Amino acid sequence: MLVTWLGHAQLFLNAAGRTLLLDPWFHEPVFGGAWFRYPPAPYPDPSAMPRPDFLLLSHTHPDHSGPKTLEQLPRDLPVLALPFPSGAMKRRLEALRFTKVRWLAAWETAEVAPGLKVTFVPHDRGWEVSSIVVEAQGVRLYHGNDNPLSVDGYREVVKRLGPISIAFLPFAGASSYPTGFEGDRATLEQRCAQKKKEGLQRFLDGIEGLRPEEAAPFASSWALLEDGERWKNYLDRPTPDEALASAMEQANESGTHLLRLEPGDEWSPATGVIAKGLTADWPSEATAIERYAVREATRVRAAIARSRSAAALTSPDKLDRAMQLYFAELLERTRAGTAGLTMRAGFSTAEGAGWRVEFRPGQAPAFSQGLRGDEDEVLTLPAAELWNILAGPANWEDVWYGYRLHVRKAPGAGYYRAFWEMLLNFDAEALSARLAKELA
Repeated sequence: MLVTWLGHAQLFLNAAGRTLLLDPWFHEPVFGGAWFRYPPAPYPDPSAMPRPDFLLLSHTHPDHSGPKTLEQLPRDLPVLALPFPSGAMKRRLEALRFTKVRWLAAWETAEVAPGLKVTFVPHDRGWEVSSIVVEAQGVRLYHGNDNPLSVDGYREVVKRLGPISIAFLPFAGASSYPTGFEGDRATLEQRCAQKKKEGLQRFLDGIEGLRPEEAAPFASSWALLEDGERWKNYLDRPTPDEALASAMEQANESGTHLLRLEPGDEWSPATGVIAKGLTADWPSEATAIERYAVREATRVRAAIARSRSAAALTSPDKLDRAMQLYFAELLERTRAGTAGLTMRAGFSTAEGAGWRVEFRPGQAPAFSQGLRGDEDEVLTLPAAELWNILAGPANWEDVWYGYRLHVRKAPGAGYYRAFWEMLLNFDAEALSARLAKELA
């Protein structure tokens, strides 16, 4: 098996005489116009690599299987994925007219070609994400993408599938917390340090549970390049070098050899890492990202503008109507999950409009226009970006993972898990399409 790391969670495998592409990311930016590939991708699009024999997709996030990435691939390419309950991946592949899609059940091992096996590992706490295990030529590769498991969850992988030869493991979380949350500098630094620690623990958990022969940190090859946003880079997530340094003791205990790869580097069991040096000028440092952002400023500004272009948001009244219709359906469809929630949630635009939702146990959530000042949390976005969520292609995950949300919490307010799960897990694709037509 020959593995080429393309950057982020993208792998290109040569195995058992076949080629496989895992979790491609060719189109940028993603997540509300926020994320760009960094270091710059050495293989930026499908024309820069051989045609794969198989496409393996772990989940629907746009940095792993975005529509504008997938549309660059041949529609007759055999695709394998896990059929999640929401059906979002199925709708995406059908809309793009991929003709050879094979859905594997969780833990089902399929021999897709002689001597080449693929298994999808589900998240052990219910997220719509999966890890991918590829077996060929005596090598068992684990692709962890955005699927951090518990230590016991990783042990289950080994119990079911056997020892892991090489594991590509996540090591950094991404979200609007804490950089988008109000607070003083000391509070921000404490929160960022804790978030980094939690990200590093993901890497350690993977090594402890899988005990792979070799392991590499991956799935964090991105940067915020927008003016006014670049200060957030590496403030709340570790670098690959920090991940490796933190894992030395655990790796020694687990008998795992740690690998440091850069985008474009290759690995095989016979040679180990083959360093290509294709991104040597772009280290994982905030100063290097700043230099890259300056170089790419014209392209970046144009790409962000295209990504955030709102369709026909002509008046505050139209936005208010969209909020009413969107939240009427959201609150009804997610009522079971918020049945025990006590919270006053606010939503506002940077231009000054506001709405609130009051949650009380045993009662239907109450949506109303305007803020009263007693909200536990108020989420703020520019009006155009809010419109893109309500009646456009964006969703709450885009602005959350894209560091776009500004959140003001009342003193003493806690963490409202049911509220955030309501927003981030809500499948609004059909609703947003309908609102776009109704309010055009």
